[in-house]
Amino acid sequence: EVISRGEYMTFGMQGKDIRRHLEDISPSAMSRIFKRLRLHGIIERVQGTYKYFTTAYGKEVIAAGLTVRNLVLIPALA
Repeated sequence: EVISRGEYMTFGMQGKDIRRHLEDISPSAMSRIFKRLRLHGIIERVQGTYKYFTTAYGKEVIAAGLTVRNLVLIPALA
């Protein structure tokens, strides 16, 4: 949900930006998360920088995941 924020879609994101919202994540854990997202094609790194952008495929995956969570999982827990 954090990487789907509009500010990151426009300006890109760095590990420190994401960790600001997820305080219990260490820098090394954030690195591993970014690597996993890159390998799955959800984000891509801008060459020569520490910035990442969400790919078109990533936007679809995030939207589908949030939809499933909001329409299926949360009502099932209520």
